[in-house]
Amino acid sequence: MKKSAGIAVGVILAIGALGTAGAWYTGQQLPALLDTSIKQANEEMAKTLPAVGISVSIELLSLERQFFSSNARYRVKFSGSLDGESPSNLEWVITDRIEHGPFPLSRLQAFKLMPVMATSNYALEQSPELEKWFVASNGVSPLNGQVSLGYDRSFDGNLQLQPLKAALDEESAVDFSGFNIDFDSSADVQEVSANGVMDSLKITSTLDNAQNMTLEFKGLTLDSEAHKGSSDFYLGNNEVRLQSIELLLGDSQPILLKDFVQRDETTENDNKLSARYSYDIGMISYQGNDIGGSQMIWGVKNLDATALQSLVELYGQLLQAGQVDSETGMPTLSAEQSALLKADIETLLAGKPSLALEKLSFKTANGESSFSLALDLNKPESFELPAPELAKQLIAQLDAKLLVSKAMIGDVVGVQAAIGGETDKEAIAQQATMMSEMASGMAVATELATVEGENIVSSLHYANNQVNFNGKQMSVEEFVAMAFATGGGLGAGMGGDMPEEAPVIEDPALMDGEGAAEETSLEQ
Repeated sequence: MKKSAGIAVGVILAIGALGTAGAWYTGQQLPALLDTSIKQANEEMAKTLPAVGISVSIELLSLERQFFSSNARYRVKFSGSLDGESPSNLEWVITDRIEHGPFPLSRLQAFKLMPVMATSNYALEQSPELEKWFVASNGVSPLNGQVSLGYDRSFDGNLQLQPLKAALDEESAVDFSGFNIDFDSSADVQEVSANGVMDSLKITSTLDNAQNMTLEFKGLTLDSEAHKGSSDFYLGNNEVRLQSIELLLGDSQPILLKDFVQRDETTENDNKLSARYSYDIGMISYQGNDIGGSQMIWGVKNLDATALQSLVELYGQLLQAGQVDSETGMPTLSAEQSALLKADIETLLAGKPSLALEKLSFKTANGESSFSLALDLNKPESFELPAPELAKQLIAQLDAKLLVSKAMIGDVVGVQAAIGGETDKEAIAQQATMMSEMASGMAVATELATVEGENIVSSLHYANNQVNFNGKQMSVEEFVAMAFATGGGLGAGMGGDMPEEAPVIEDPALMDGEGAAEETSLEQ
């Protein structure tokens, strides 16, 4: 027993000695460590943030070293503008209580026993400029968190935005549940992951017509896994989920979007970047009626990473210099900037990039309609070519397809009738059938589409100055002539003089009990 007790005491003394030595070592290394970390953070932000029109820098104001902990203060400067308006400047001061490793007390209390070099406990410091934010969060620091730095220079921690209620101005207010995000990173921020949670964000406002508006987001989660590629762009996957988005205008029933999901994935191969972005809405509801779900998927491929990085840097410089028009988004370029822009675009086009709206769909209970568009680009011989020839050389290939489900048309007509107060199911069904058949009849009559089973389909393929439209081969000039002719015919039908005798649609769904067809004139 005495021997075991002696061993236990020895272990405790050894751990105590290790902790004391580690704390002393951290205290000695801390000034250089903070200097290196701040310098690295400023360099990273200088690369990425100007592209969105802002710049951020961090400065160490003071450092008071003690044996087991230190106290630091940092100044964070923000400048620039996200909306392209006049630049604004803002300063925050962050206070930081740094616990020296290898076993900071806060980590031991949380049963985190892995030794670390230091643990930072940071919080936003109150100032006259931030007084309203502190009042809205009941006097506590609205932003705080903790970060632990490993001996291999990796780090992990969290950031917390505290709940708040505040009036934004005389006509609007915000009710925020708070947002928590946990993150970790390898050395030099080569690999990063993050997970975040927010319960709700509610914004109320009075519009110009004195109508009240409420917009509420509920159940947000964030998941991100990224790593830095050879081109210095971050690659990986990000996902944002929202349980619901609700919009309420005045006394009307709410518009509700359920199960919203945004995903993106970025990859790199041989200095070429590819990315895919998807947006899903599980269900769109109005006045308690489920209408349908929607999905949109975008994709880009073969983007030259070097040229893209140069374009991002140039755009950031233009934003910070106020050379981008806030309304049109168009930049004002010097001769040197114009030459750089042209060279970067030529390099991008030489890589044969492609842009695709892979899917834009709307799905109801019985049908789904969709649209897709894919565009492959090429580098033209010269940008000084006449517009028609430039377009021919610039567009290597184009594919588009529209599919409209007749069943979906019927579902939408049915929901519209229900919202309007119609209760006769047979009448609703007849109206839905009539509208579906009318749409398919007009599509076939104008030759803008064909009917394939229960779907109205239109397709277009272009390559090598040839167009294939709904299975018919023609030149670009012939297609343009056909499009103008069809457009003119439609214009006459919609807004021009109607023929003396309007066409009659005999719809089997509108047969009376004796079998005689009811005649429905388009003039009606």
